[in-house]
Amino acid sequence: MNEKIKEKCDLFVENRNIIRKGFKFENDIVTVAAAKVFTDAGKTADVERMKECRAVLKEKVGAFSGFRGMMELIVISKMALAENPSQYFDDVMKVTKLAQKGKIFESSSVELAAMHVVDQGRIGDAEAVTQRYLDIMKRMSKEHPFLTNDNDAPFAMMLALTDKNIDSIIEEMEAIFSYMKDNFKAGKNAIQGISEVLTLVDGGIENKSNRVIEIYNSLKERGHKYGKDNEFASLGVLADLDMDVNAMTEEIAEVAEYLGSNPGFGNFLLGRTERLMFAGMLVAEVYGQEGASTTGTAIGSAVAAIIAEEIMLMAIVAMNVMILNN
Repeated sequence: MNEKIKEKCDLFVENRNIIRKGFKFENDIVTVAAAKVFTDAGKTADVERMKECRAVLKEKVGAFSGFRGMMELIVISKMALAENPSQYFDDVMKVTKLAQKGKIFESSSVELAAMHVVDQGRIGDAEAVTQRYLDIMKRMSKEHPFLTNDNDAPFAMMLALTDKNIDSIIEEMEAIFSYMKDNFKAGKNAIQGISEVLTLVDGGIENKSNRVIEIYNSLKERGHKYGKDNEFASLGVLADLDMDVNAMTEEIAEVAEYLGSNPGFGNFLLGRTERLMFAGMLVAEVYGQEGASTTGTAIGSAVAAIIAEEIMLMAIVAMNVMILNN
């Protein structure tokens, strides 16, 4: 295993253990999500600072806010990494309000999207970015009214952060959607997600789409079937790596097995597909720093973080539904 990736894995595991010990009553899956936030930043989790940030959060929003509950640990982790946690959250709130224009109910996915605008240092042009985001979502809804919803918000916001013309964004996204639908067997939601991520990646439509398919098939041949739900979009980040596919998938498989050998990364809440996705993201981050094509480390890491956080949130929702049904 690449030594830098092993260091990332060990930091990921260490952060999960620190946070699990400091927040004993949180769901295991939430502590993994928070650990990923600190690991992406290359930092060791600071529980005391997180608790200070939780107190700040409680002063700013009520118990029924979307930033509390299942989102809270992710939010306070990001606040803890900020130089000024209070200002960070104020900025996130500003972007969230702009992005939720015309909507009554809060959305965790929109809140995630807002956090990444602030994380990318774009609070200064937040109004222009969120207007582009709203325009992109409107165009996506027009093309796919039954597929497009708030779950698309984080990737739509990442596209809004680019300098690409909106017409070009929609045209490329639709071309990738059509190509993937014709050449790969997966649900339309998964195809839409990968289309959004691949639109962030440079390269020809067929070339980058085929690379996703090649990576998926290579992992499958190694006995590691990649998920075709929300985690499928993460293959778009891997497709941007300037790396031999066989070497890449061998590394991902090794990292997944290493993570699975650690407590908290092998239970029923974090299954094989999620673990494989995290392994892919760790590989993408390390090798992306060594030479991604045009997505760049900043965008690639942001996309990876969005995918990880969305999967955690959806896993929590699924778990709560299961509890209610029993």
